[in-house]
Amino acid sequence: MAIKLPTVCRLALALALLLFVGSGKAQSQNQNQNQSQSEDQNNEPGQAQTQNQAEAPSENDSKDQAQEANASESQATSQSTAATAPAKQNAAKPPAEAQKNSRKSAPMLTYSLTDNYSVSLDPEWNPTKVNDIPPPAPLSPYAPLHLSGNLVMANPARGAILQFATSNNPFVGHDSYWLDTQMHSTDGSGLNLLDMFFYYFFPPSDACMHQVLTTDAPASRASIADGPAYMQVYYSCPLSDTLSDFYAAQVSSGITFQHTNDGNRVLAPVGDFYLAPMEQLDESGMTFFIFEAQGMNAVSSDAASRFHLPPNAQGGQPDFFWAIGAPSPFPFVDDSSQKNVAILHVAYARLGVDADARADFMNILHEIHTH
Repeated sequence: MAIKLPTVCRLALALALLLFVGSGKAQSQNQNQNQSQSEDQNNEPGQAQTQNQAEAPSENDSKDQAQEANASESQATSQSTAATAPAKQNAAKPPAEAQKNSRKSAPMLTYSLTDNYSVSLDPEWNPTKVNDIPPPAPLSPYAPLHLSGNLVMANPARGAILQFATSNNPFVGHDSYWLDTQMHSTDGSGLNLLDMFFYYFFPPSDACMHQVLTTDAPASRASIADGPAYMQVYYSCPLSDTLSDFYAAQVSSGITFQHTNDGNRVLAPVGDFYLAPMEQLDESGMTFFIFEAQGMNAVSSDAASRFHLPPNAQGGQPDFFWAIGAPSPFPFVDDSSQKNVAILHVAYARLGVDADARADFMNILHEIHTH
């Protein structure tokens, strides 16, 4: 049976249904909104995490770089330690250069050459027993100047010989240009570099001079360009196994006596040399004119053995130096205040093997003093 409701009731019921449906939709929207917000909130930490994850490799890279830097530093430290170890080992055993420096630091010995000159030398230099003033008496009449105050030193470890002497002054009235030209001449005048070595530094030995005075050698004629032929006699000098005779043989193998219209003269048949340009040194109130003759022939093994030369001498070439010095200014001019000034001569010979002979000679000149 159908029940009919009043109109008012039907309206009330319809309104209630409308309210119920509206509230359901609102609740559904709220739920959807809340769910959307919840998803948004959940998505934001996710994005931050993603960013953190993106930044995480940078931190890891920094850690890796730090580890690599530490490893490199450790490796560099190891290399430094490895490099330091040989240095400590070397310090325990000084090298040859350190030994050389230690020898140089040894106290210098001072020698009085004359009342006006003295020199300080390394202890390796030893005075020799040579007391005679060159040249030998038979050659003295032919010598261009007269020496005095002769001092000869030897350094067997270097295979070197050093000589100091003084002389009169044959340079008055000339100048340095004349001296340079004269010392480089080869006319046999006596006052040239190679003749100076022959007469004063490495003159013929006593045995050679004895042979000259007691032996008749065959004579020959020397033909000179644009001039007459001269009679001459050559004597070959015997050699001992001394260092001095080794250098004497390098300078000349003997003596030649020549008879000319102007009288007799002595010539040195010198070996092959290169004559370097003249140098001038002004040091400690003195002026030196320096000359050098470089031997062109290498030392043979037989010569090194015979003359007891240093182990590294074979293949080396002898180097000869001569310095002419006086208080500055050099007395080329006849000055009454320098009338009695003696001229100092310094001669030096050594083998140019693994050494700078010129530097050694210059160092010696630096140690010469006037007083």
